[in-house]
Amino acid sequence: MSTDSNDRKLMVLGWLFHLGGLITLVLGAFVYEFIVSGLITHQRGANEAEIEQLEALLETERDTGREYSRLQAELARLETSAEAARQRIPETPQESEFLAQISEAANEHGLAIQNFTRGSVTVLPTHSQLQIRLTGEGDYASICGFFERMGTFSRVATVSQMNLSAPENSEIYPLDMTLTLYFGAQAPQGGDRG
Repeated sequence: MSTDSNDRKLMVLGWLFHLGGLITLVLGAFVYEFIVSGLITHQRGANEAEIEQLEALLETERDTGREYSRLQAELARLETSAEAARQRIPETPQESEFLAQISEAANEHGLAIQNFTRGSVTVLPTHSQLQIRLTGEGDYASICGFFERMGTFSRVATVSQMNLSAPENSEIYPLDMTLTLYFGAQAPQGGDRG
């Protein structure tokens, strides 16, 4: 009986080991499913969210790069335009050369210049200005032609004030205007873009 009892005990012990192994296997499967698989799923979700953020950041960087390139091109265009404008502004007033151009344009179109008066000089941080008052007279066509010709001058000048009278019995119009001549242009100080 002792052998039978031992066999039985061994058999029960064997079944207990098998049952313990089965329980361990089932518990291991549950642990894997709920803990390890959950961790992997959570990590995958976090990775996908980070990928989305990085893709959005990459697209933003591309947009920023394109905008930077566009702004660089615009800045170069503006600097070229500013330099071209500075080239049209002499270092000194040179009003005598300008008045010679004005006189030539007036004679060419039949406008009679009666008087030139040199006005005040204004010094600004980026340039200086000289006011010149001009009086004359001419018909409609001569005044229009004169202004059209002035528009072709390479020198930067503006009409800052103008009075044009229309007499009742004449087609000759008295003209009184003030021109502003620009000179001594300087590049703005500071603002190093480096």
